[in-house]
Amino acid sequence: MNKTVVLKVANFVWFQAIWWLVILFQNSAVLPVLGLLLVWIAFSPKRVEDIKLMSAVFLLGTVVDALLTLSGLFIFNQTDVLVGFWPIPIWLSLLWAAFAGTVYHSLTAFNGRTVIAAIAGAIFAPLSYIAGANFGAVEFGASIMLSYIFIALVWSVIFPLCFYLSNRFEAKQAQA
Repeated sequence: MNKTVVLKVANFVWFQAIWWLVILFQNSAVLPVLGLLLVWIAFSPKRVEDIKLMSAVFLLGTVVDALLTLSGLFIFNQTDVLVGFWPIPIWLSLLWAAFAGTVYHSLTAFNGRTVIAAIAGAIFAPLSYIAGANFGAVEFGASIMLSYIFIALVWSVIFPLCFYLSNRFEAKQAQA
């Protein structure tokens, strides 16, 4: 099997493991997820770019989901939120970082395809949040349909933005 294919599959499995960990165990998954993030960074052929993108998307995603939480769309168990310190559960911010870890690897098919990335983000990201809600990781403050629409609108921008950022970081790294 081609080394690139192995990397893409490993990256996909890595992200799925993190997704399941945080959805099923929320705050109890923080240390294992931090470990998995470090493992990916250690093995990534784009270590510097991954670190930059994961850091940026960690912050971006935290702001986005904090705004959706403040708007009442997302409702989290108060014990999951470190009140006064972090606006959303830390496991959710870590999930954003893990998602960013897929951009250079298992999600490369979307790079340079802004419209397709926007459509994919609008379709699949809301399904991920709905699945998380079905497992009790989050509650919605609106109907499933309205929640889907709002999340779809957000992710139709966020998903292509992640590729824009990745290309910027990669270009800067090439210049260094």
